[in-house]
Amino acid sequence: MLTYSFFHWLIIYNLKYWLAQRIPPIACMLFLRIGPLVFFLFFAGCAPTLTWISDPSSIPSCQPDRLPQWSDFLPRVPQDQRGAETAIRFLHHPSQHRLSMAFDFEHSWVKPDLIEPENVILWRMSEHLLAHEQLHFLISCLVVRQANLSITKQDDLLEMLELTKLVAQRLNLQYDTDTNHGLNMDAQESWEMEVMRQFQDLGTHSFPRTSSVVAETRKF
Repeated sequence: MLTYSFFHWLIIYNLKYWLAQRIPPIACMLFLRIGPLVFFLFFAGCAPTLTWISDPSSIPSCQPDRLPQWSDFLPRVPQDQRGAETAIRFLHHPSQHRLSMAFDFEHSWVKPDLIEPENVILWRMSEHLLAHEQLHFLISCLVVRQANLSITKQDDLLEMLELTKLVAQRLNLQYDTDTNHGLNMDAQESWEMEVMRQFQDLGTHSFPRTSSVVAETRKF
C-alpha cells in the first residue's frame, strides 16, 4: 500500500510538471480538481468532427441530406455489448435512372443512456460512437453518389443497385474490422480523414461523370 501511494504521488507530481510546461494554469487547476482519469477523457483528443456536404445533384442521393443524429435513432437496450447500429436501405428509381440510399429510422438504434449521457465518461463515449455511426452513413452515401456519377442510360439499374449495395456493405464491414467498431482510435481517425477527403472531392464534381463505381471505390 505504501509503495502504491508513493508511485501514485510520483505520477501525479510528474503530470503536474508536464502540464505546467505545456498547458495553461487553468487546465492544471482543472486537472487537480477533477482528477487525472476524467481530465484525460476530456483532453486526450477532441471530439470527432465530420462535415456534411450537400449533394450537388438536384435530386439527393442520400436521405436525409445531412448527418444522422442520435435523435434519428430509436432507443433500445441491446442483447449484446453493442452501443448502436445504423441501418441503411438502398433504392433504385427507374423513372430517374438513378440510385439512392436512405437512413432506416425503424431499424437504427442506440442505447438509451448514450442519447443523453449523465456523466463525462458517457458523454465522451456517446460523441465517439455517434461519429463512428455517422461514418457508416457517410461511407454508404459516398458509394451511392459515386455510382450515380457513373451510371449511364445503357446500364442495368438493378445490376448497378446490387453492385453498389455489395461495395457499400464490404466497405462498412472493412471499416468495422479496421477500427474494431470504433475502439481503435488511430484507425478511426484514418478512416474519417479518408472518407471526408473523398466526400469533399466528390462534392466538386457535376453530373454526369463517366467512370465505374468499382474504380471509384478502389481509393479506400
